[in-house]
Amino acid sequence: MLKSLSFFGLVSLVSTTAFASQVEFTQADASPATKVCAVAAEQGFSAARKEAASLGLFISRFSPSIHCNGEDIREFAKAAKRSQKQEKKVELIAEKTDTATELCLDAVRHGVNHLRLNNQQVRNLRCNDMPVKQFVKEFRNAAI
Repeated sequence: MLKSLSFFGLVSLVSTTAFASQVEFTQADASPATKVCAVAAEQGFSAARKEAASLGLFISRFSPSIHCNGEDIREFAKAAKRSQKQEKKVELIAEKTDTATELCLDAVRHGVNHLRLNNQQVRNLRCNDMPVKQFVKEFRNAAI
């Protein structure tokens, strides 16, 4: 069974600090399919399948079943997820003054390759309970 519905995305809150804009989705009606599309936009495809099952709808993992804004729900959920992956304005504040903390801040400022550590030391360095490379990737645009 193929269902189509209207589900409009409105762009709002364009930040003046050059960060990505946030997209807000509004439901065109109160149908079960629209509710499932709203869940897909906010929480992803897996959550939408669970919501659909609770509403008595079946969403196939492989073939088109529900359309949101004229797009298959699987692709719609992926696009919504990409639009939600936006830069967040973050400020890093050092709570400690130890060497590891300073190394983590330097890695964010200048990159992991800037650190004067051998490969083993870089692999062992953890910042906020994550490997330094992952920490830098997540917070490289943060204000320090």
